[in-house]
Amino acid sequence: MVDCSGQRGEIADLVHTRWGPLLDEVGRTVVERDETRQPPPPELLDALAAAGLHRLSLPAEIGGEGVDVLTWGMVLEQVGYRCEDSALPMIINHTIDIARFVHESGRADLIEKYAIPIGTGTIGAGIAYTEDADAWSFRTVLRRKGDDFVLSGFKSYVTAGLMSDVFLTYPMDEAGDMVACLVERDDPGVTVTPAEPLGMRTAGAAALTFEDVLLPAERILQASDGLTHAQRFLSNQRLWITCAPLGRAQRVLEGCAARLSASIRYGEPVAELKNVESTLGRMYVAVESARAMLYRALSHVGAGLSEPVFDPILSAAKYFAAEQIRFVLESAFRVLGGYGFYGTPHLGRYMRDFSGLTLVAGTNDILEVNLGAGVVARSGRNNGSGDQL
Repeated sequence: MVDCSGQRGEIADLVHTRWGPLLDEVGRTVVERDETRQPPPPELLDALAAAGLHRLSLPAEIGGEGVDVLTWGMVLEQVGYRCEDSALPMIINHTIDIARFVHESGRADLIEKYAIPIGTGTIGAGIAYTEDADAWSFRTVLRRKGDDFVLSGFKSYVTAGLMSDVFLTYPMDEAGDMVACLVERDDPGVTVTPAEPLGMRTAGAAALTFEDVLLPAERILQASDGLTHAQRFLSNQRLWITCAPLGRAQRVLEGCAARLSASIRYGEPVAELKNVESTLGRMYVAVESARAMLYRALSHVGAGLSEPVFDPILSAAKYFAAEQIRFVLESAFRVLGGYGFYGTPHLGRYMRDFSGLTLVAGTNDILEVNLGAGVVARSGRNNGSGDQL
């Protein structure tokens, strides 16, 4: 793989120059907001959007800057490195991915009404998919009523739901097929209720209740096979959701080294004790190997080589990076000792926030099964025998 260290430096400078002070300001209040489950202040989200963060990766046709996939992943990594609010990159990326999906529909009316305002930060958006049930058991239903539709049901978890003006929603139709539609917060019958997740408490998460919501036909984004549509969204998220946590893991590693270098035990810096050096070395390997896999996956997607619904390279990168990020945080907790337990409010919060990495966009257990099934399938196509073993 091509060495991207030079580009990483350029991206770090870009993030520092364009958004650094705003990201610092978001992080300044994160401890208090985490305790009260408050999302980033709207004025700071507006300022980040005005400074171009939301539109950076969106197509030029809808006012974006159209940076490539690898560049956007690196930007998310540096945002995660710079900003202490773990939820901020996820909020932004969920929102802009909805704008991207609306743009891909080719519907000029929806693009004008939703995609462009999302890119400018004028409106917020969330994906209403999760129901605490598998996709074949969803109970949110869309029924036809004359030329329009009626939506009824419940979605249990929507990232940025408290700040969203529109929701990309996945109900079942009367024939049992999944549909993708756009529901507005102000539609009569829509109720938004704060959710209380274990981690990412500053993500503005919400549950949605739909009580006979009248939905105009023009808000149907995809009238059939919405499951594939949703899986494409989730496949994208497998890639994006680990980029910012990787940046934070890098920052945690550096913070550990600095803290331990300033701590003296037995007459020498703790950082120079051999068992501590070996722990820091393993943390370094975890960060670098996770970065290598993520960058490969980003390049793979950027080259147009990925499978839209389930891509093994992308999924393996998400799986591996999530495991390595967890290892870094747990290692930091051990090596920092009491300081990690009571000396900082941040490390424990990161451990809570990133515990969801092994669950979101397909649990790591499910990814193992799907990746293993793919290995078997490809083996059958390529050879059909295990003689070479």
